[in-house]
Amino acid sequence: MFTAILVALMSITISASADDTSSPSPTDSPSVVTISPTPTPTAIPTLAALVDRPVPASVKPPLVYAKNDRPKPYVDRCHTQQNLTASEVSCFYGNAKSSHVIVLFGDSHALSWFPAIAVLAKAKNWGFYSLTMSSCWPADIPAWNSTTHILMTNCAVWRKNTLKQITGIHPDMTFVGGTRGFSTVDAKGNVLMGDVRTAAWEAGMTRTLKSLKASSKSVIYLADTPSSSFDVPTCLMGHKNSIAACSTPFAKAVSVSWLAEEKHVADTLGVTWVDPTPWICTTNPCSPLVGNYIIYIDGAHLAATFSATLERPLWAYLTHI
Repeated sequence: MFTAILVALMSITISASADDTSSPSPTDSPSVVTISPTPTPTAIPTLAALVDRPVPASVKPPLVYAKNDRPKPYVDRCHTQQNLTASEVSCFYGNAKSSHVIVLFGDSHALSWFPAIAVLAKAKNWGFYSLTMSSCWPADIPAWNSTTHILMTNCAVWRKNTLKQITGIHPDMTFVGGTRGFSTVDAKGNVLMGDVRTAAWEAGMTRTLKSLKASSKSVIYLADTPSSSFDVPTCLMGHKNSIAACSTPFAKAVSVSWLAEEKHVADTLGVTWVDPTPWICTTNPCSPLVGNYIIYIDGAHLAATFSATLERPLWAYLTHI
C-alpha cells in the first residue's frame, strides 16, 4: 500500500504543480552513509571491527561546537519542553504555499530527525510541521518521569491536542518516532516493567498509529536510533587520538528485541517501519563517527549536521520498498 502511495506522491511532484519545483528524488549531495535495506531484527548482525583512528581535524561539526549542534526547533523554541505548556511558537517550516505537507511527530528522539526531514521537505518544496515534546513518547500511555518520580500529565494533553492538529492538517506524510527508554505507570500509579510495560506500550502505540493512519495519507514509523554509552562530544574531547575509546558495543547501542517489537506493531497496522541502525552503526563496536560526522550531541540524540545526511538513505529506502 505504501509503495502505491509513494508512486502517487511522486507523480504529483512530476506533474508540474505550482508549488513543486524540484525533482521527487531529494538532494544530489553525496551521502555519508551506506544505503542498505532495513533488516528484519532477529539477531545481532555480524559487523566489521571498528578501525581506530584519531578524531579528524575536519570533523563535522567542529568538536567544540558539537554539543550545541541541535535541530532548529530548539533554537526557535518550537519544541515543547518537558513539564511545560505547549509551545505557542509556529512550528511550520518549508513552503507555506504548498498543498502538500509533511509532519514530524513524537518526542526528542523524533526531533533528532528534523534536519533530515527538513531537507526532504525543501527538496520537494512542501510544507513541514515539526510537532514534538521532550519526554512525551508518541504511544498513548502515561508519561512517567523516572528521575523526578512524577507523572507528566501535560504530556497526555499535548499528545491529544497534537493528534487533533494533525487530523486538521491531513498531511501527505507523517513521520513518527520515540525513545525506547520510556517509563510508564498503570492506573494505580505502579511503574510498569518487563512484559507488562511492553504490552502497555504496544496498546498505546497501536492507538496512536491508528489515529495517524486515519488522518494521514501515509505514516512512516522511524525506529529508535542506536545510543552511545558516552556523552560523545565530551568523550571525543578527552580522547582525540582514539575514537575507539568513545565507541559502544553493538549489543549496548542497539536493542534488537525492541526493534522487533516496533516492527511488529508497525507491520500489524500496515505502517511503514524504517530502521536506521545500518546507517548509524556499521561496525562493532559502534563508532561515534560516520565518516567525519559526529553522530550524537550526547549519548542518545543525533547531531543536527549528521541527521541531515540521513535524508538521502531515508528517501532511497522509502522509494524502493
